[in-house]
Amino acid sequence: MEFHDKIMLPDLGKEAVMTSIRNAEDQMAKKEVAEKETALDFYYNRNLDTHLEQWFPGTTLNQIPPFGMRVVPRFARSRMMLYKQPPVRLINGSQEVSEDYLAQAHHLDSKIREFSEIGWLLGKCHFRSKYNEKNQRLEYDILPHVKEYYLNNGETDPYGISYEIGKDSKGERQFVFWSESRDGEQGMHFIFTMNGKIRPVGDNLDMINPYDILPISKIQFQSDSMDVARAALQVSIAMTEIALATRYALGQPVITGIDTEIPNLKGGIERVLVLPEGGSFNYISPNSGSIRDMIESVKMMVNQVGQNHSLAIRWGEGGTPPSGEALKILSMENLESRESDIPLFKEWEHSRYEIDRTILQVHQGKNLSESYAVDFEEAGFPTTWAEEKDRLQFMMDNNLISRKELIRYFNPDILEDELEEKMGELQEEEQPEQPSNPLLAALQSG
Repeated sequence: MEFHDKIMLPDLGKEAVMTSIRNAEDQMAKKEVAEKETALDFYYNRNLDTHLEQWFPGTTLNQIPPFGMRVVPRFARSRMMLYKQPPVRLINGSQEVSEDYLAQAHHLDSKIREFSEIGWLLGKCHFRSKYNEKNQRLEYDILPHVKEYYLNNGETDPYGISYEIGKDSKGERQFVFWSESRDGEQGMHFIFTMNGKIRPVGDNLDMINPYDILPISKIQFQSDSMDVARAALQVSIAMTEIALATRYALGQPVITGIDTEIPNLKGGIERVLVLPEGGSFNYISPNSGSIRDMIESVKMMVNQVGQNHSLAIRWGEGGTPPSGEALKILSMENLESRESDIPLFKEWEHSRYEIDRTILQVHQGKNLSESYAVDFEEAGFPTTWAEEKDRLQFMMDNNLISRKELIRYFNPDILEDELEEKMGELQEEEQPEQPSNPLLAALQSG
């Protein structure tokens, strides 16, 4: 898949880099940016009226509001099952989660899930790690529009990156630029505008990159899912048409046999219309397809796009909900896609962690271990209590789970002190009763 966001730099000289990035921002394909923005609007459910109104000129939408459909976020969440449950992150080769690191990685799991869904939708997305000095923690930004700068053709790792951050007080578009330290040249970090002005970020007057590496990681799929965004637009147009058809189902009131206009004519079941001789009043309905047929056409469109992305669409039309096993069978292709995502996101997790580790070292002097592992949770499907009870009983009988782990299964938030107290109570209950008869006790001991 070809992205129009790669810029070649002539050399590492500061002036050459600055000249190149000022000229590069005008090269971004406007059509590609507009298409991405439309997809993001449908993902975040924003500006949908604006996208629909252009397809209904005149006063058409004075009768009903546009009918925007939340197809994109539902598809994205269903397809990207990998982060449905937060993965287990292990540091320093241990089997324990690094609470210290995760405590400083603010909202990491929720941000990554959003990032993975946008990356799937757009085909590629960037993820910035940054340090909040006030709160002494790591925070994260999702960057859908990024330009990458390379020194040589065929390179896979960019030398520099830039992205837009809005407009300044004069209305000029502003961009942030990062470059890594390479071949004896110090990496750079600054803000520039389209008119060629460059200024430092904060008190970094030397405009250097304090991390030496790019604090931005990237995920890239083999293809994008922009057809889902286009389908969302088509479905929203169709649903707006259906809403109009419903609005006009009664028909258009028409009066015939009258030469002059009747002023202030008002209708209603509580009113009586008196027409002159020869006049008539009727509702004329449009000769169009039935609303049911139109709805079925929308369903067919959504189903087809779902099949293209290994998703089985279920419509809320009643009936018995499928069992967990049936859902698993329906999701088999999606599960296979999930498995293929694991190597891609494991590699990305390691690159992001290396960035986080460098940032914490610069700002806190903290040296986290280079050893980092990610264990993604298995995809889960709903089960009946009888099925779940049999599974847990099997695990207990075969020593696959301890009683302590079983308690945590039903009460994940239990404190360690409470857990130990509960375990003590269970052990006391299991102690065999002592015989009350001293003679019997003596015989048993003998």
